[in-house]
Amino acid sequence: MTSTSPSRRLERKERLRGEILAAASKMFANHGYEAVTLRAIAKEIGYTHAVIYQHFPDKAHILAELSSETIGLLIQNFDAIAAKHLRPKERLFATSRGLIQFCTSHPQQFRNVFFGPENRNGIRAGQYINDIGTPLFGRFVQLFFDVAKDEGLPSRNDIVVAHTWWYTIFGLATLMVIQGVVPDLPDQTLVVEQTIATLWAGVQAVPRLPKSAIPKQSGRSRTSNQ
Repeated sequence: MTSTSPSRRLERKERLRGEILAAASKMFANHGYEAVTLRAIAKEIGYTHAVIYQHFPDKAHILAELSSETIGLLIQNFDAIAAKHLRPKERLFATSRGLIQFCTSHPQQFRNVFFGPENRNGIRAGQYINDIGTPLFGRFVQLFFDVAKDEGLPSRNDIVVAHTWWYTIFGLATLMVIQGVVPDLPDQTLVVEQTIATLWAGVQAVPRLPKSAIPKQSGRSRTSNQ
């Protein structure tokens, strides 16, 4: 009687783990995280749900691994694109395009990370996404600072402008994933390029807003006099 070698067992274990993640990713994206059970995932890959527990203690851990994997791919994509461009401005434009392209090319993974449950194992989704996305956003902010220095842009409140650029690009990617197409405009590249051009024009022309310019609101009946 022959026994399976340790390397063969490890290979089989990793393959099964990959099957679980792939099935869960597809089911979360198609049906929503809350509607999918471990039993359903197990049935999808032809195993009992007890097998799932050998790899993941619960559904939240599956989503956590899928999310970390997607963010990791986004970081790799960002770094690969950035390495191809010497000037900071070119890197900013190229990585902005790359973010949108990645999201629209991987809608299933994007939905799992950003359209998942509000409560993720005791952590609100916003904080959870911020935590795992910090390495990617940190790269982007540093790139924006490099652009401001290289292009001679005013340095006041650059972090606010970096956030504005990031949210605009990310928002466009989200809309494209949700909607799929831009109405009456089959070439979505035009929308992406116009968005980047508009952002750049704004960065150059619009002065950085001081905090005193932001209205303070402490209730519906009270407005700031500033």
